Amino acid sequence: MAWILAATAFINRMGAMAKLFMAIYLRESLHLPLPTIGLLLAGYGAGTLVGAYGLGVLSDHVSPRRLAVACLCASGLGLLLLAQTSSVALLAAFLFVGGVADAGYRPVVQRLIMEACEPAERPRAQSLLRVAINLGFAVGGFFGGMLAGWDYRYVFWADAATSFAAAAWLAYALARIAPPVDAAATAKSTPSLDTPGASPYRDRVFLCLLLAALPLGMMYDQVNGLYGAYLREHHGLSPAWVGWQHGINGLLVALCQLPLTAWSQRYGVRGPVIWGCALMVAGLGMLPWVSGLAGVLASTVIWTVGEMLWMPTLGVIIMHRAEGRRSGHYFGMQSAMWSTSTLLAPLVGSRLYAAWGGDALWYAVLLAGIPATAVLAWAVGRIEQEALVV
Repeated sequence: MAWILAATAFINRMGAMAKLFMAIYLRESLHLPLPTIGLLLAGYGAGTLVGAYGLGVLSDHVSPRRLAVACLCASGLGLLLLAQTSSVALLAAFLFVGGVADAGYRPVVQRLIMEACEPAERPRAQSLLRVAINLGFAVGGFFGGMLAGWDYRYVFWADAATSFAAAAWLAYALARIAPPVDAAATAKSTPSLDTPGASPYRDRVFLCLLLAALPLGMMYDQVNGLYGAYLREHHGLSPAWVGWQHGINGLLVALCQLPLTAWSQRYGVRGPVIWGCALMVAGLGMLPWVSGLAGVLASTVIWTVGEMLWMPTLGVIIMHRAEGRRSGHYFGMQSAMWSTSTLLAPLVGSRLYAAWGGDALWYAVLLAGIPATAVLAWAVGRIEQEALVV
């Protein structure tokens, strides 16, 4: 199952380029104002929030295998429709549906891994999936930039084609896999929300952790939003070179994530979180001060290293915190936090960009990143003190 899902992720992510160029497409091809672009991208974020929760709950009642294939098909159809319209209302509707499909696929995949893999195998399965995603993402970034240089509609068509190909492969492969393990016994042993210490809603340290991670996630989400438009307008990069920034990011994660994680584990969890957040904030915040392609490349490498340090570590922390508790609620809140970040990032970013210019966006990253990193470090320290993370 892990290899099937990894292959699916690689096929799908090879074409996952439309979202990277969405802001540029809306601005340069459809000539929409920045506030409208921000609202459209926020609509996609709203869809991810609905999908992350809704399809996760629906997987209790509908086969996760069918849901996974349906999400990929819905994503492909939405991309085809996006390329055929310039109506703001239709763009908003298609982006919302795309967000539901994209985010809804994630908890379904996690459930498939949980049901198919023994506990000792799940970390390796997760690592394999992350590497496959980023390898595909690297390919998509490189080729997406070239396609965008010809016609932005080619980007949507290529993205839709890989979504349909991934759906076809997944349907074919899952038809030859043994039925997933019945999770009823696991569900019966799950503690009630009334059990002391079981609820994430009363876990103050965990809530502080999410509160600090939210603005940091919003900073990272600018890469998938106005980052490309900023590089075009302020650094004069071609669409191809904008795509290469995303490709380099994905390639670095694919090649370096596993060894970097193995190396950083010797320093516990607090160190990688602090250094990772600091490097990501510094890498993005340096964009107004660098010039030319070399400066942008240096920024990309720095914030990518930061991403590799703090994002996987945060997932490990939450996994340990959730163990023996209402883990579904913990993971649900974590997923909701990322979706909220996707929702808020374009709203805040587009208004900063429109009101004070592109540089103001990255100045805000520096100003907000320092206190957010401090709060996150405090929360992680408290969790370490409680001996819930080794």
